[in-house]
Amino acid sequence: MKIKKWNPYIFGGGTPSILEAKEIDKLIGQVAKYFEISSGAEITLEANPDDLDKKKVQDLRNTEINRFSIGIQSFYEEDLIWMNRAHNSEEAKSSIMRVQDAGFEKHNL
Repeated sequence: MKIKKWNPYIFGGGTPSILEAKEIDKLIGQVAKYFEISSGAEITLEANPDDLDKKKVQDLRNTEINRFSIGIQSFYEEDLIWMNRAHNSEEAKSSIMRVQDAGFEKHNL
């Protein structure tokens, strides 16, 4: 038995972005077994900027992910170093561009 429609779906915490697109697709498939995912439902992937390389973003176009929440805490290099972030300010900026260039219209930081 499926539970009624639910919207939005958010795969969060930053760490889901370490999964491959096919693994995310399987995860969405498991959710769909129990929840009715309506057409046009917002399905968000929270992601670390350093996980969003060009191939990953392109592969995610083949999933039902249609929104990104990109975990950028700062664009200042010294802040990122102090916070022990895996990415630098340039990677933060380029992750946004890759998401936009791949055609994802919905995203936030």
